[in-house]
Amino acid sequence: MRKILEVKNLSKHFGNHHVLKDINLKINEGDVVTIIGSSGSGKTTLLRCLNLLNEPDSGQIIFNENDLMDPTTNLDALRMKIGMVFQSFNLFNNKNVIENCTLAPIKLLNMTKEDANLLALKFLDKVGLKDFAYKRIDTLSGGQKQRVAIARALCMNPSIMLFDEPTSALDPELTGEVLQVMKDLVHEGMTMIIVTHEMQFAKEVSNRIIFMDQGYIVEEGSPKQIFNQPKEERTKSFLKRF
Repeated sequence: MRKILEVKNLSKHFGNHHVLKDINLKINEGDVVTIIGSSGSGKTTLLRCLNLLNEPDSGQIIFNENDLMDPTTNLDALRMKIGMVFQSFNLFNNKNVIENCTLAPIKLLNMTKEDANLLALKFLDKVGLKDFAYKRIDTLSGGQKQRVAIARALCMNPSIMLFDEPTSALDPELTGEVLQVMKDLVHEGMTMIIVTHEMQFAKEVSNRIIFMDQGYIVEEGSPKQIFNQPKEERTKSFLKRF
């Protein structure tokens, strides 16, 4: 298995608050790794550090054999290969669906508008929204917006997809449609790191679960091991709530 991402001794403070403490992590191609833990445990900060949306204080992030923390690294080129789907969609409301999807390929990959549109339609079809291509963003439901956000990330042909609580802003009936799109990506072999509170989903799709608490990775293992036989007391007490 080809190693796609490695995190070594990663640390992050916000002011006096030590948010990430000596994080070590390896992700191979095709891995689906879900990060679970209470609010404030450092999950989202870790995810945002992986593409340097939050800059770590120390440590290394090796992505496709390049250290993202090295000042000589071409960060923009590497970042294009890291897809990110946010909790709050982060779409441009003043643009329609297809414009949201084609903006980055045209600007960053120098695609023609025609080629970018074909690509966007392909991925909008994949997430079940091809018929919505020319709709305004503010006319869509939350679930539709999140599926547009996934299509937009896929248009950049990423090597890895990061999902930060992709369903936490959605009503329960809309959550299912987003999780289904993510399941489809898993079946296609997409490498994914997912922060979520959806434990059943985590159990179904992940090959590895990471439990974080107070800025540490406390335990990691297969879904079976973590959910059925957690070793650490902190993991046990967290999972009792579900």
